Amino acid sequence: MLRIVGQPAEARSRRSRFVAGTGSHCPISGIWAPAGETEKGLRLLEGSIMPVHDNSAVDWQLVQGLTRRDLRS
Repeated sequence: MLRIVGQPAEARSRRSRFVAGTGSHCPISGIWAPAGETEKGLRLLEGSIMPVHDNSAVDWQLVQGLTRRDLRS
């Protein structure tokens, strides 16, 4: 399930507001990281199942969206 959290801040990009929980389908292809741990990002494709992190269910936050060009490489 995709949730959009909080109100957009001036300095934040729109994609930083996308959150999906473990076990749900990835709503947008991109680099996803556990909420609050952006250095531990994973590349996930739209439709794949959001994974567990450290053997726990977590909320994943979109760090960077992927474009069609990124998906071909």
